[in-house]
Amino acid sequence: MLKKSHFLAGALILAIAGILSKVIGMFYRIPLQEIVGDNGLGLYQEVYPLYLTFLILATAGVPVALSRVIAEALAEGKQNSVGQILARSMVMMGAIGIVLFAILYVSSPLIAKMMGNPHLVEPIRAISLSLLFVPLIAVIRGFFYGHQKMLYVGLSQIVEQTLRVAFILIASMYLVSLGEDTDTVITGVNFGTMISTLLSLGFLALLMWLHNRKSSVFTGAQWGRLDYWYDRSFFQSMWRIAWPICVSALVIPIFSLTDSFLAINIFRYIWNVDGLTADTWFGIYSRGGPLLQMASLFGSSIALSIVPAIAEAKRQRDEERVTTLTKLSLRFAWLIGLPAGLGLTAVAEGANLALYGDMEGTRAMAILGVTAIPLSLLLATNGILQGVGKEKIPALHLLYGVLVKVGATLLFTSFLGMDGLSLSWLCATAFVCVLNMRAIKKLVVVPINWRFDTLYPLLVANLMLLLAWGATEAVGFLLAGKEKVRLLGAMETMAGVGVGLFVYLGLLLLIPLIEDKELDWLPGGNKLRSFMNTIRKKQTSSKAQ
Repeated sequence: MLKKSHFLAGALILAIAGILSKVIGMFYRIPLQEIVGDNGLGLYQEVYPLYLTFLILATAGVPVALSRVIAEALAEGKQNSVGQILARSMVMMGAIGIVLFAILYVSSPLIAKMMGNPHLVEPIRAISLSLLFVPLIAVIRGFFYGHQKMLYVGLSQIVEQTLRVAFILIASMYLVSLGEDTDTVITGVNFGTMISTLLSLGFLALLMWLHNRKSSVFTGAQWGRLDYWYDRSFFQSMWRIAWPICVSALVIPIFSLTDSFLAINIFRYIWNVDGLTADTWFGIYSRGGPLLQMASLFGSSIALSIVPAIAEAKRQRDEERVTTLTKLSLRFAWLIGLPAGLGLTAVAEGANLALYGDMEGTRAMAILGVTAIPLSLLLATNGILQGVGKEKIPALHLLYGVLVKVGATLLFTSFLGMDGLSLSWLCATAFVCVLNMRAIKKLVVVPINWRFDTLYPLLVANLMLLLAWGATEAVGFLLAGKEKVRLLGAMETMAGVGVGLFVYLGLLLLIPLIEDKELDWLPGGNKLRSFMNTIRKKQTSSKAQ
């Protein structure tokens, strides 16, 4: 059985790895913007959500489904079947990757036309090559999810992102030095993504080999049989589980893709700007995307960690554990999503200056920060529903959310420009989150103390927002004109983050907003309990005096 601390420890490992990956992914935009300009960055950002959508289609469903199937097999003591599950998943995912690569490559002229930019054909074709390798990466990660080996997954994410950034910057600098135009440079950048993906697959294969040496999962004799690799009933079963998980995992890329298809056309035909200006506006708006994903990372990490944990509890008919895991997921997605989202809003100006050298699009970035709160809960609730075997529900809710996103994008962007794009994200994610919460309420009885679980954290997070924003403004006022713009922005951001963390974590522990029994689920929870008890004793003794 999964140890108490392993569930949130796994989520924490994935969150830390995700933050490191996102930090690497954000900071490469600084030199990339300097190399290719806002126009080139906008061109890259128009293609990337499309690739991300196909990437999710090729990868998202099977790893989560695979982790669930492996966790259930291990709970039933069927360790010998794990290797067979992995082999058949590789065949299935390899075939899916080939099909999606062919679709994206062949349809690139039509997609570029629909997006209103004929310059996207070659960049789309270049990045489509990655789809040949990422499905196999997804299978190996799903194997590690099922075994609760989150450290391996996190390490592979960091290595993959590092390689990707390295090849993107190398390709862009080399092609610019040759005097190539922006279209060719972005095509080369996307080709560099394919090379980094191939190398990442090799790294994961190495981790798999190391794992197999410690606890053998497969033997050579088994791999030689055709029925070990191919089983139609297994493919059908996995597909039934995977496709709705895959659809529900599209929340970020499909909302981003909605922006890619609608924003440029709204800018051009309603705001009456030329294509170059529209690309530049979209590039400025896109600055907030990586920050939004970073702020919602713990929610997505909970989603990945909760599926095998709840699946194991359900298979063992332990309803009390299912309830506990569900409440913990919701509690910590809220407790961490709140400061992450409002913290991003507080430091939006400083982060914009530090990363991009100006304050263009700061308000849109701040609105996206608030969006991280419902997005964190949305991702966590997706995982809960998938864990209890109701994977079709979040997929259906996402479809409703897409309709809201399209309507909100058309309405708000027509009147508010790039700020309206951010506002449409807030509306759509909040809508889907509410639908998911209602569905969970019908499936799992989760006792909620609205004042303790909801109101108090909200008040504390808003106090943190005000103090963190005040810290950034104070630094900006005191150092205005004395430091370079990017350095000033970095100092504002660090001041805001530092004050925000001190205020929120301090009040979280002093009030306290975490119950003693919840500390058992945290890595290092006993030490944290001792620390909190020491503080309480000091408070009691000081009052007595």
